[in-house]
Amino acid sequence: MLKDRNYWSAFYAKNQEPFEHSLFATFCLKYFKKDFSILELGCGNGRDALFFSKKGCKVKALDLCEDEIRFLNDNYKNENLEFFCVDFCNFLDDKKYDGIYSRFTLHSISKDQQDNLFKNISRLLKEKGLLCIEARGKKNSLFGKGERVIDNNEGEYCFIFEEHFRRFLDFDELKYYVKNLGLEILYAKEDKGFAPFKNEDDYFIRLIAQNN
Repeated sequence: MLKDRNYWSAFYAKNQEPFEHSLFATFCLKYFKKDFSILELGCGNGRDALFFSKKGCKVKALDLCEDEIRFLNDNYKNENLEFFCVDFCNFLDDKKYDGIYSRFTLHSISKDQQDNLFKNISRLLKEKGLLCIEARGKKNSLFGKGERVIDNNEGEYCFIFEEHFRRFLDFDELKYYVKNLGLEILYAKEDKGFAPFKNEDDYFIRLIAQNN
């Protein structure tokens, strides 16, 4: 995973400034209330964290890109928004959150890391708290491209393509996993139209679940 961390460090060194927030952030805002406390897993250049904070949410945003986190705190930290350089897979907090937000991060970690993360998520979500996920699944056009890695009999679909690690989630398996955590799925779909980029419009998974 170190090579992938270096990949993202180099990427954000060239793209430090937050640009327009994602469509997924707009979608999730319909479920959020003002003053929602949000934990973002893998904030990148902070664009969605900044968007939520401007909408009145209180955001703690996590990422492993140390230089980017330093830049974001120096330039965008405020009473509703703070950035932390930490491995979100192992993050624990005494505080519980109204929402845990993960966009394009689950497909960047192994299944073992996801297992650990989800155990922590159950402890970090308030009652009625929301888990919000957008990630690449097996319908995505990049599935199967590059060198397959972590081929371990657990049904993982991991590939390194153009020096970048991706694990492609199984949609039905993800839903089953989330339900087993005791969460109620409010929305789940694998479709196009979620994350168009330039002239591309590929398949992605979206899932919103509530801690009941």
